[in-house]
Amino acid sequence: MPKTWIYAIGLDIFSQLSGASKRAHTVLNSRDCTGESAETDGRKKRKITQDENENEDENVNEMDAGEVLVRPRCIAQGEFQAEVLWVGWSETLLRIDGRVELRGFSAYETETTKLLQLSNGANVVTGFGWADLLGIVDSYGQIWRFKPGTRTTSILYVDKELSSAFDNTVECVTIAGTEHVAVLYDHGTSITTFSSLPDFYAYSETKKKEWRVGSRKRFAQHQHLQFTCMRAGEVHFVALDSGGQVYTWGANLHGELLQPRGSVVRPRVVPALEGIPMRDVATNGFVTASLSQDTKDVYIWGWTPDTRIIGLPNAGDDIAGIIDQFDEDEDIVIESVAVGNGFIVLASSNSITCEICVWFAGGSDLTNMFGLPRSETLVKVNGDWSGKRSDECGVMVSCGTGCIFVSVYQK
Repeated sequence: MPKTWIYAIGLDIFSQLSGASKRAHTVLNSRDCTGESAETDGRKKRKITQDENENEDENVNEMDAGEVLVRPRCIAQGEFQAEVLWVGWSETLLRIDGRVELRGFSAYETETTKLLQLSNGANVVTGFGWADLLGIVDSYGQIWRFKPGTRTTSILYVDKELSSAFDNTVECVTIAGTEHVAVLYDHGTSITTFSSLPDFYAYSETKKKEWRVGSRKRFAQHQHLQFTCMRAGEVHFVALDSGGQVYTWGANLHGELLQPRGSVVRPRVVPALEGIPMRDVATNGFVTASLSQDTKDVYIWGWTPDTRIIGLPNAGDDIAGIIDQFDEDEDIVIESVAVGNGFIVLASSNSITCEICVWFAGGSDLTNMFGLPRSETLVKVNGDWSGKRSDECGVMVSCGTGCIFVSVYQK
């Protein structure tokens, strides 16, 4: 099986990045903390830990008293399939070989590392949350929730009523900082936006009743479209359809919708990007970014309160900026884009030098804490990934409010 490495840097809220209680060798796929994964089908056990070549004392010293990883650190490596599913304010969901680990702190769970045992081998496909992790969606379209006030391993359960309200075809559930909830379902062809969490939870109870006009905003005018992903920022949502077109809706306080007027209640295609197929979208705070399908251009819009990012248009403009730092280098391919709180991160590869690079622009007091300077242009983030050849490995980046994850995987 191909090897995977996951690196982390940044603000470690309640051991969100490093794992339980500063343990240098956090076990990712074990219930008994032995470092070995128990295979139910009799396959050979294997080690799944952090970099075995790193010294435990050195790892602990990489964190200062404020719980900050001041340089990129490998938090997982091994011959397994690994993915950073979701990064919230104080929680991170990692999937390791189909099993899910919750790191950090949530409203109903105070342990820093928790393995989520999903029934029938279901895989988590999206995270759900705001400042606290509230629920997840598995590959069967069922919505899982945490039981309030419970501190045992049985905190996770399927909300059958809520799942059935969407006919068990939920693809994604996400929530903005304003607590507006958006649900993508019907195999990606329908999006419903709720004005609050209580409205979202009450939907299952009122499914069989006449829903009050205006209480929910359903996007069903274009059933022929299929949305492939959906993201949430502080006050808005962004989605990408199968044709690569970008849609936004929600509040438009700082131009984060890239729409010619104010707030939008239903997903609407972004005029400035119409006809330009995109591969992925990312958002956080008041900034949104999209990566073109040819992996050459990154379009950005919105507003950051701290350091200005070159290419980011003025707040309120209905035009998208473009990061053109790599225009003169035709050998650069942008593999992934992510947005944090006031900063943007790119991962690139080079077909000539075969180098994998991670780039950072923007910044805030949070990013200053872990040694990344505020910068209007992209600066290179040094890490072990630079020694891996791009013709052998791929790279993905993910961001939280004040942290960065870099996932490197063998192709």
